[in-house]
Amino acid sequence: MLTGLAGTRLAVGVICLTLLGCSDAESTNSRGFAPSAEASSGPNNRVVMREHAIRDPEMNNMVASTVLVPEGWTLEGGITRMPSQLYNIPLISDVTISAPDGRAVRFFPSLSFEFSRLSQSQVMQPTPGGVFYLPLPESPGQWLMQMVQRNPDPDVTNLRLVSEEVVPELTQKLRQQNTQIFQMVDQSNMTTTPMGYGQQFDTQATKLVLSYNKDGLALEETVLVIWQYFVLIQQGQMSAGSWSINRMRSFRGPEGSNYLEDAVLAAIVQSTRTNPAWDAEMQRYWQKIRGIQQKGANDRRANQQDHNRKMQQINSDINNIIVGGYKERSAASDRMQQQHVDAIREETPYATPSGETIKLPSFYDHVYTDGNGTYILNNDGFYNPNKDSTVNNVDWSRIEAKR
Repeated sequence: MLTGLAGTRLAVGVICLTLLGCSDAESTNSRGFAPSAEASSGPNNRVVMREHAIRDPEMNNMVASTVLVPEGWTLEGGITRMPSQLYNIPLISDVTISAPDGRAVRFFPSLSFEFSRLSQSQVMQPTPGGVFYLPLPESPGQWLMQMVQRNPDPDVTNLRLVSEEVVPELTQKLRQQNTQIFQMVDQSNMTTTPMGYGQQFDTQATKLVLSYNKDGLALEETVLVIWQYFVLIQQGQMSAGSWSINRMRSFRGPEGSNYLEDAVLAAIVQSTRTNPAWDAEMQRYWQKIRGIQQKGANDRRANQQDHNRKMQQINSDINNIIVGGYKERSAASDRMQQQHVDAIREETPYATPSGETIKLPSFYDHVYTDGNGTYILNNDGFYNPNKDSTVNNVDWSRIEAKR
């Protein structure tokens, strides 16, 4: 999971992935307590985390999701709405939460791409399918390095891709979730292969490890990329297709440190929650897009001869999988990501004083809250924040895990 690539600058058809560098990224310091030079230290090694809202500027600043930000850490980024030409990528949600010592978590945006040998276009420009134009790369690592090299951060040096490998267990789960698509492709190929063309579909989870120097720090970043592709094959060559980055998450830390086992980084990832009201609005958007696409497909099929209708049906299947199925892919990716997080980092639901439930990491035995989205987590049974002069300006209530 990679956290070193932190700003994302977007214009019509252009996406900039730089190593913690885009100047127009929204930056918000976590509030509630005076920032500390030591990101997660304090009395009894407590961790103070405050809930931060990620808002959608095109939905009257509705809260899209929330995440807990540790005291003294910085949150950069947010939600950016895309031009109408990119209707299958209506928004970019890109958030990085980083500590002064170089540790960080990044939640990358989901991206979709198309390409065709018959209709060449400029790289990263909108296509008629409402996504970016970009040929399928040899691997996610190659794609990521290309994006960074197209928009380098002058403060980053010695950038290199240390390793790239498939995550077998997660890849197996992804393929199981897409069993119907694999079956449909196999059935179609039984008919079309003798005619010299066919289809290929696959989905994978890939782990990338990067190293680089920035701001005087030697950093390492581990990125988890969930991606898939659907391509047409003619005469043994790839002629066109679509592919997507469905999910990207990253952890970063000083080179040589055990940042992948850092409880604070894990707590940030586990704390993310989507606002159900915002999610419902996005579902309505996707229903509207699918309706427009389906009507267009029906109109075209009504005016074609039998042979052309058969060919159109193949194209319709592709559209349903790649374009029309964007929301379904995102939902499957969300479920997969949650399973992945639960498998690696245990989490525990807690009941808040207001009656709500929040999931916090299972690394701490004692949790206190001020009732306004701030939490203190620690393992010292004798520690009481109401007697701690550094934070006792409010009333802290201990909350219990829900069993």
